[in-house]
Amino acid sequence: MFNKLKALAVLSAFLTLVACSDNTSDLAHDKSATTASDHEHNVQEMYRHIDMLTRELPSVLDEVTTLEQINFDGTTVTFGYKLKISGYSDAERKEIETVMRNEHTKLACEEAEVIQGINRGFDYQYSYYDLDDIKVGVFDVTKDICDNLS
Repeated sequence: MFNKLKALAVLSAFLTLVACSDNTSDLAHDKSATTASDHEHNVQEMYRHIDMLTRELPSVLDEVTTLEQINFDGTTVTFGYKLKISGYSDAERKEIETVMRNEHTKLACEEAEVIQGINRGFDYQYSYYDLDDIKVGVFDVTKDICDNLS
């Protein structure tokens, strides 16, 4: 499953988001139209890829963590995890969320393919729930976050 998640990261790295150009020349307009068409194709490819990956879920990642969902809304890839934990206090959940945020953000921001996708405008979200379906933590990995890591 790790290779498939890495493939997802590689695919998302090549997806591009293009801002509309203020240049009204025909050449600039044609280039924008082509780029927008390419972008739409890439977004559709991502949807197909996510669909393929979700067919293999749930996927046990370790003795505590199971990846249960992968979603894509056109700009954000969301990973939904179930943790084999329960009965934690709010303070303990906050501590777990902080540790997971720091670990996943650092890993994502060090992965060349992922950061390339982030630089092109795609975000990632990690959602963790315990055995009782109580939120343990939800956090985003974005360009601004990666740019501001120390």
